[in-house]
Amino acid sequence: MKVATYNVRTDTDFDQNWSWDYRKNHVIDLIKFHDWDILGVQEIRPNQVNDLKSLSEYASFTREREGDQTDEGLGIYYRKTLFDCMGQGFFWLSDTPFESSIHPEAGCKRIALWIILKDKQSKQEFLVINTHLDHVSEVARQKGMDVLLEVLAKKINVYSTILLGDFNAEREEVLHDKLQEIFQYPEDNQEVFNYGPKGTFQEFEYERDWKDLEYIDYILYKDMICTKRGVLTDSCDGRFPSDHFPVVTTFKI
Repeated sequence: MKVATYNVRTDTDFDQNWSWDYRKNHVIDLIKFHDWDILGVQEIRPNQVNDLKSLSEYASFTREREGDQTDEGLGIYYRKTLFDCMGQGFFWLSDTPFESSIHPEAGCKRIALWIILKDKQSKQEFLVINTHLDHVSEVARQKGMDVLLEVLAKKINVYSTILLGDFNAEREEVLHDKLQEIFQYPEDNQEVFNYGPKGTFQEFEYERDWKDLEYIDYILYKDMICTKRGVLTDSCDGRFPSDHFPVVTTFKI
């Protein structure tokens, strides 16, 4: 089972001649070529969600963080021929997670998506969680992850689980301490083959060395066997399709 997380960068005029309209076909073609079974996507605005509908082999669950279809959000995409959806939901990473709301120290509203998938062949069910933590406040990131783990505690306890997304947090941040008690990190397992750089965020800087990349995008897992992890540095005519590299893993469940 091939799983990926990809912050495709939101549609913004700030990017000028490398904004979404110029990049979108490269992003979509990259996804089609690598042929992942499950994909978590971050920073997708409603028009980007609409463009990603061209990935017709995938079913999807998407939600927008403002709750009014004006801002960016998250998506989980999965192959219709391989999986059935057995349940799904979302919530805000705040003190009132089931109301459109923001953590007091956060730069903007943040959400998490979850979906329970059933493998059509093995009949095994598992949980996939996608989130995008705050970019401003370490406290908001930590509290946001606390909310995620609390809301989904019963499901995480019952199901094999994949937690993925843009955490905006290097491994040194405190939020990883609690995560390491529950989940495994592929790069910490010597039996997992690692490919590409460890870091995932290049900010469209083409001369940045691999060792200087920020490691903020993750795929973690519980009660699964991970065999491969990679960070893909694909470029299109010398330019990156997004300011993040996609992270990919291969699992046995």
